[in-house]
Amino acid sequence: MRALRLAWRLSGFLAALTILLVPHLLLFFVPVLRHVMPLLFFRFMVWLLGVQIDVTGPLPRRGSLIVSNHVSWFDIMIIGALMPLSFIAKSEVKAWLFFGHLARLHHSVFVNRRIGRHTLKERAQLAARLHRGDSLVLFAEGTSSHGLRVLPFKSSLFSAIEYLNNEILHDAPNRQDKAPVSVQAMTLAYTRRHHIAMGRRQRMAYGWVGDMTLLPHFFFMLAGPPLTVEIIFHPPLENVAQLSRKQMAQILHHQVSAGLEALTRGAPHPVAPLEMTGQKS
Repeated sequence: MRALRLAWRLSGFLAALTILLVPHLLLFFVPVLRHVMPLLFFRFMVWLLGVQIDVTGPLPRRGSLIVSNHVSWFDIMIIGALMPLSFIAKSEVKAWLFFGHLARLHHSVFVNRRIGRHTLKERAQLAARLHRGDSLVLFAEGTSSHGLRVLPFKSSLFSAIEYLNNEILHDAPNRQDKAPVSVQAMTLAYTRRHHIAMGRRQRMAYGWVGDMTLLPHFFFMLAGPPLTVEIIFHPPLENVAQLSRKQMAQILHHQVSAGLEALTRGAPHPVAPLEMTGQKS
């Protein structure tokens, strides 16, 4: 059965690439339509693999920074099937076979993930994309995990947002058309196979971590049984312009972690707010 599923889905995957590649390349140069083909491709793959996506919470508005936990390369197809958006990816992704090309076609923002803050060029690039209404997804852990817990968020990844919101706040009298960037947490969890809740070991199988090679994991996903992925969109951060990057990372991590615990336990989804102490620094 697994062999038949793999053959059928691999054929569909290759057919979709063949059919959509040329139109995708053409639409890549038409800004208004550049998200059409990625959205169609991701939704086709979700259907082909028999994935059910259950979404709760307020959907992000245009121009939002969406901050998520990260389990696998397959997260990109799941999130990309929901709505038009792009991803913030580490610069190394550009060299990855197939996925690097797909990331460029999907108009991803590539940044150098290193100790310290983003460069002025990266800040300007993020600002331009968000201000023109593009929604961007940031995997704030900086790497993927087994999906059993949320790794600490890299606060340096929020320095660009802190900088942009400070600039808008201080220049508010002269820039009535600008508002602070909306920042919204999102929790993602692989929860059921064949509509039956997965245990810890089963959920770990979907994580793409460490030195795991892509091809075996890719075939594992193609041959796998029907899968349910649950997503919680948490409320956008309030008073985001008043928060430092460390406070943003702390609040968002709390939301995503509590959401993951709720999803994996089958508990109600609302997440209690995190009480912040101290002032912005």
